[in-house]
Amino acid sequence: MKAIDVRLRKRIYALLSLFVLVVLALMAGLYRHQVTQRERYLTWADRQQLQPIRLIPLRGKILDCRGAPMAVSLEGGSLFSHPASVEDPVLTARLLAPHLEMDARSLRERLKQSLSFVWLARQLPLQKARAIQKLGLSGIGMEKEGKRYYPNRDLAANVIGFVGVDSQGLEGLELYYEGRVRGAQASLLLQRDARGRLLWREMAEAQDLGRGSEIALTLDLRIQFEAERTLRQAVEDTGASSGSVVVLDPRSGEVLAMACVPTFNPNRFQAYAPGWRRNRCITDIFEPGSTVKPFLLAAAIEEGLVSEQTEFDCEKGAYRFGGHWIHDMKPHEVLTALEVITQSSNIGATKMAERLEAQTWWEYLHAFGFGQETGIDLPGEVSGNLRPWRRWARVALATHAFGHGFSVTTLQMATAFAVLANGGFLLEPFLVREVRDETGRPVEVRQPRVVHRVISKETAERVLAVLEVVVASGTGKNAQVPGFRVAGKTGTAMRFDQETGRYEDDRPVVSFVGVVPVDRPELVIAVVLNEPEGQATGGKMAAPVFREIAASSLHYRRVPGDVPAIAEAGYVVQYCSANQIEGGGSPSEGAGVVRTGPPGAWLMPDLRSLPIRTALRALEGLPVTIQVEGSGMILVQDPPPGASVFAHQSIRLAGLSDGRTGAAREGTGKK
Repeated sequence: MKAIDVRLRKRIYALLSLFVLVVLALMAGLYRHQVTQRERYLTWADRQQLQPIRLIPLRGKILDCRGAPMAVSLEGGSLFSHPASVEDPVLTARLLAPHLEMDARSLRERLKQSLSFVWLARQLPLQKARAIQKLGLSGIGMEKEGKRYYPNRDLAANVIGFVGVDSQGLEGLELYYEGRVRGAQASLLLQRDARGRLLWREMAEAQDLGRGSEIALTLDLRIQFEAERTLRQAVEDTGASSGSVVVLDPRSGEVLAMACVPTFNPNRFQAYAPGWRRNRCITDIFEPGSTVKPFLLAAAIEEGLVSEQTEFDCEKGAYRFGGHWIHDMKPHEVLTALEVITQSSNIGATKMAERLEAQTWWEYLHAFGFGQETGIDLPGEVSGNLRPWRRWARVALATHAFGHGFSVTTLQMATAFAVLANGGFLLEPFLVREVRDETGRPVEVRQPRVVHRVISKETAERVLAVLEVVVASGTGKNAQVPGFRVAGKTGTAMRFDQETGRYEDDRPVVSFVGVVPVDRPELVIAVVLNEPEGQATGGKMAAPVFREIAASSLHYRRVPGDVPAIAEAGYVVQYCSANQIEGGGSPSEGAGVVRTGPPGAWLMPDLRSLPIRTALRALEGLPVTIQVEGSGMILVQDPPPGASVFAHQSIRLAGLSDGRTGAAREGTGKK
């Protein structure tokens, strides 16, 4: 009996111990769930019970380089409904319809839906939304949301881009800088039941919408306006299908204007076809034609293969190369390298490329930025097409020399010409100068970025001097800007049809790319017109667009003018060569532009009121002795303007200040 009692007690104790252990385990679990892991389970509960309705935040402003607004965000009011709480859907729909400009019948159907939450209208003007809210309609609520607005409508629209209905960036800078411009996401939290259905909350907490960062651009609204106005007029006048313009500061890589035609109004972007909304400056490719010849000359000079006076037999207009005939627009016999560029000879360019050979020419094209993206801070940029030199056919050496067989963008052409304007450096172009926080304090500041050096400063200056002759007396005469020295190159190319495998004569691409002023470059302007009608050439159609944009931009930026333009004064323009200077002394490579005078002489230009540096450039390359006195602006020159000057003659230039007499500069007239 005692043995049975002992066993029974043991079982009871065991059951009690097990019960205690279970209770302790349950208490430990409760402690873990309610204390140590409280936040975790609260989060789970919120996810099950709360449904966030995302509200549109306020995006940061987009400003031009002078602070003019280009994109702003306004507070708007968005109306929503809890259909189950609407007492009289018919009356409510009738009262709301005039305010929302909606059909009362369709509005009534929305108010009768078996849903807990329905948006009725988004981003209404805040004053209008508050007026509707004051009607006191049951089941109708209002929340503040951001509404994007573009005050300049279509101005720079292809650059700025646009946003969708939920304020997400869809194109342009709005998309590229989405992470910075978009404000903090706010939400309207609604409860939902065990089946996931939203439950109505009569009172929603008012929320302050966070604003995104502000970005300041390099674009100048006035230059952008002039570029778009002039380009639009040119497209209309020439019957072109489209056009693009890039205005670049060659010293920094800042994009001052980027214009496209056709364009669109981003406030109602849905009304435009996608082709109107793309940024043609970075997405549309074309074969550059003769605008590539300055880079050929730069490569040949840099490699020491030619000088400006090197002669090429241009075969009277027809040359057999690589199994194909190369033709010039006009037949030429012998042209110097300078004349190959000014007369835009394809045969001369081909023979210059022969000296370079395919690999070297390809390496220079690549170094100038062709066949690769520029790095511009915009989405959608294409790299163009530049095949590796090993895949070139024999004739490709010739076609690449006069701008066929590879494709570029308008921005690439502007960036490449900036190399000639800034002394030989390839810069990465950019559009956003600063990113600022809500207080306006800069948090990111963009500095110019040099990709690499392409050519020497001397080579860049020599090529730029040749391009000045192109504008002064060659194919680019229509690009002359009164009072300023201009350098540039025209281009005319046929568009290649991928389907037929042929070039279409009736679909030309005409272009002009120029630099101004030559002695202190401030602007590089690239102009491209697609498929203009009539006798289409870059000099006839694209160069005048450059002239108008350059003239207005220089005036607006208050850039001081140069010596009165040579063309305006009726001068005969040419490079000083050995047979023009008595004594047989030939000028150095890179000689400046001069006027012809009596046999064996040239005429002294008017250098008064010019900076001494500018005057020395005008005399550069002549076999004379230059005596400089003082500094600043020139007050006195000897010989006087218009006098005949011969080789080895002494020239005196006296500056504004009473400095000591400078050392004589013998021989070449170089600075």
